[in-house]
Amino acid sequence: MCRVVMSFIPAWAPNLHPLLVHFPVTLLIGAVTVDLASLLMPTRPAVRNTATLFYCAGAFMAMAAYFSGLSGAQAMMVSLEEGAAVTAHFTWADRTTWFFVFFASLRMAFSYIWRPTARWAAVVAFVVALGGVGMLLVTAEHGGRLVFRHGLGVATVPSSGQPWTMPNRLPAETEIMAPRPGR
Repeated sequence: MCRVVMSFIPAWAPNLHPLLVHFPVTLLIGAVTVDLASLLMPTRPAVRNTATLFYCAGAFMAMAAYFSGLSGAQAMMVSLEEGAAVTAHFTWADRTTWFFVFFASLRMAFSYIWRPTARWAAVVAFVVALGGVGMLLVTAEHGGRLVFRHGLGVATVPSSGQPWTMPNRLPAETEIMAPRPGR
């Protein structure tokens, strides 16, 4: 009997992360853009609610990119310089992902449970979202450095080096959280 195993990851992709990472960037920047439109059209709650849905979809995709990136990073061998770059990207991705998960939760509450009528609340939410986009851009900058400076994810990476681990964790603790393929 012959079993056929299909993979959703193309042969050219090292893992799922490079396929997912652009979705949260697009969705979250789109959310802020629609949010700006809702500030310009305060009598149209459908525009505000659309921004909220974009924030929720962006936060969901940010979590998917975060966990796929964490899994992919833990499966590769990196030099000390590359390890420092992966750690910087991971640190910013961690902050940004959970910021938008929390922010999207608040937006859901503001759009569907507690509907503030004061204009200042919408302006404050927009300014906070702009701060989140700033975090997103720093995360993307660090990710871009991994690709374009170190070739991670696009070039053949040498097998020398050491496995990357999450900051402040021993390799054994990291493996408990995300086992490596083949183990």
